Amino acid sequence: MWTYPWDIADIGQEAVSSELRDLGFDMISLATVYHAGRFLQVRSPKRRAYFPEDGTLYFRPDASIWQGQAVQPLVSSLAQEQDVLREMVEARDAGGLDVSCWTVCLHNSALGFANPDLVTRNAFGDANSYNLCPSNPKAQAYVGNLVRDISQNYQPNRIELESPNFLGFAHEYHHEKDMVGLPPEGDFLMALCFCEHCQAAGQAAGLNMSELQARVRGLIDRMCTGETPQRVCPDFPERGLDAFEFDAELRAYLELRFDHVNAVLKQAKEACTHSSELMLIDGQAGWLGGCDHKAAAELGLKVMLCAYDMGADVALDLVSYASALPRSAGGQVGLRLGYPEFDGPATFADRIALLRENGATGVNLYNYGLVPKARLEWVRGVL
Repeated sequence: MWTYPWDIADIGQEAVSSELRDLGFDMISLATVYHAGRFLQVRSPKRRAYFPEDGTLYFRPDASIWQGQAVQPLVSSLAQEQDVLREMVEARDAGGLDVSCWTVCLHNSALGFANPDLVTRNAFGDANSYNLCPSNPKAQAYVGNLVRDISQNYQPNRIELESPNFLGFAHEYHHEKDMVGLPPEGDFLMALCFCEHCQAAGQAAGLNMSELQARVRGLIDRMCTGETPQRVCPDFPERGLDAFEFDAELRAYLELRFDHVNAVLKQAKEACTHSSELMLIDGQAGWLGGCDHKAAAELGLKVMLCAYDMGADVALDLVSYASALPRSAGGQVGLRLGYPEFDGPATFADRIALLRENGATGVNLYNYGLVPKARLEWVRGVL
């Protein structure tokens, strides 16, 4: 069960662990690095709304690991007051739930604003301050240091890596405004990175980056200047990257994004000094952010695929996709116990049965503190 550290702090480690074990869970996935947000805390006895600090750690970092590093972590005030992760690990060692560290990697607005040289930049040169760029060696080292610190000093059963990749343009920040109504390829192209490191990789691959960047600007302008947005790739995202085959250089540039994300994951794998299992959290369309799931599996990572807002047919397609990955990647699926996403216990039970029957090996459920206690009862007996 995915859980926030402020849930544990408000409700108490023993109460949370006891309830989850009683419902059939064997592991708690605790947010150890997280981004900003606003949460309706229906389980907390102390509050109804929570606004987490942006881009902060919810564990106490080892100063020896971070000394002299270009990117310094931001530590939440909660972690300074209470080491919830340490409490969960100690409870595990005493016979409690296994512990996974749910770690947001490159989605970090606080670090992005403080370190503008680290972030992705669109074809117009604008900074996407919410996304540290996977091609940037300093950002890669930051992720490696996170994994090294967590694995070495807390030794969890698992470390879940969220957003080690390129993020999209929409829904990654707050109070966003788009009156144009960008089509899917517009959102994708607005997030395509042209920072100095991405451009250097393109030049090394023999691409004319100045002309390519100008063509991408032109595609975006075509969508933004008419009375209504004009589609430039009407078969996107259905055809994936092949939707851009009309521009061979652009298509080649998009392929390079996989190399950058693989470099982040390789750093994470090499930094995992303890026997903690490394798991990538992603969606089935990982190519949108430059994730190659097969390559991640070959590096030794498990792959968890999230099936949010999906009907039974789409969920079935997801497990079919997962079955094509190397067997070592496992078949973990992420679900969200939201309403009306699931309208009752029967719908939830049917979804779990469908996933299990088609090869899913486990489920992560979102999210303990956001779900009413009565709805959590839907889980009882199902797992």
